[in-house]
Amino acid sequence: VVSVLAWRGGRTYCNTVCPVGTILGFFSRFSLLRPTIDIEKCNGCGLCARSCKASCIDSKEHRIDLGRCVACMNCIGTCNRNALKYGMKQSSKPQNHSRRNFLSIVALLASVGVARAQDELDELADGGLADIEEKRAPRRDAYIIPSGGENHRHFAAHCTACQLCVSSCPTHVLRPSTALERLMQPEMSYERGYCRPECTRCSEVCPTGAIKRVTTAEKSSTQIGHAVWVAERCIVNRDGVSCHSCERRCPAGAIQLVANKSAPATDPKAPKIPAVDVERCIGCGACENLCPARPLSAIYVEGHQRHKTV
Repeated sequence: VVSVLAWRGGRTYCNTVCPVGTILGFFSRFSLLRPTIDIEKCNGCGLCARSCKASCIDSKEHRIDLGRCVACMNCIGTCNRNALKYGMKQSSKPQNHSRRNFLSIVALLASVGVARAQDELDELADGGLADIEEKRAPRRDAYIIPSGGENHRHFAAHCTACQLCVSSCPTHVLRPSTALERLMQPEMSYERGYCRPECTRCSEVCPTGAIKRVTTAEKSSTQIGHAVWVAERCIVNRDGVSCHSCERRCPAGAIQLVANKSAPATDPKAPKIPAVDVERCIGCGACENLCPARPLSAIYVEGHQRHKTV
C-alpha cells in the first residue's frame, strides 16, 4: 500500500498517514525559522507548488502549510522571482485593524458574558449541582479474570494480549493491565460497568484459548471472585441513611440486609447493612459498580486465582 501511494501521489503516506510526520508537523507550526512568501513579488505562477514534494504550498492564497513542510527548499530554488525566502517568522498578510474586527471582538465578549450570566441564574434557580466524583479502582489482592480463564496460571500462559476481548466487551469491564508481569493482558475492573451473567462475548472472540468458551449457564455458576464489604465506606455507617443498592441489584442473590449492630437495638427503623454470602457470590461486580459511595465503593470484588463452581 505504501509503495502504491508513493508511486501515485509521492509523499501521500508521509503527508496524511504517518504518525511521526503528524507529531513533527505539530512542532513545525511553532518554529521560528520557516519559508515565507513575499506577496509583493509573487505572481501566483505555481512553480513552487509543483516542485513541493510535500504538497503544502497554495500559490493562489500565498500560504504554506507548515505542518507538512519538510524544509526541502525546492520551492526557493524553483521560484524565478525571488518571492520565497527562508528566515524568521513573519506575517504573510498585513494587519487589518478594521472596525469589523473590532465589532466582532466586542460581540464575542458580550456573548460570553451573557452565557456566564445565564449559567449563574440557572444555578440560583435550581440550587446548583454538586460535582460528581469519579470512581476509583480499589486495591485488590488478586486481579480478576473473565469466566473461562479458569486460573491465573492458565490465563497468563495462553493470553497474547491481543485486546480482542477488551475491544469487544460491551460493558467495558475488561481493560489492559499495567502490571509489569502481565503487561497489556486483560483484567477486570468495575468502575464503568459490571460483568453481566448473560454475556459470553469475551470467550467467543478469544483466539488462543486463554478464555475458554463458556455458556451463559456455566458463567452464571462460575465464581471469579467474591464481594467484600468495607464498613467505614458504606453510606449507611458514614451518613446514617438507608441504602439497599447492592442487595437489590445482585443477580446471584448473594447479598442480604441485616441489622446494624452499631445502631440502637430499640430502633426498628435503623438502616440495615449488607451481608455477603461468599458461597453464592459469582464476582460479577454489580454491587461494586452500582454502590453510591465515592470515590471508592463500599463493596468491591476480590479476585480468585482459581475459579470455582458455586
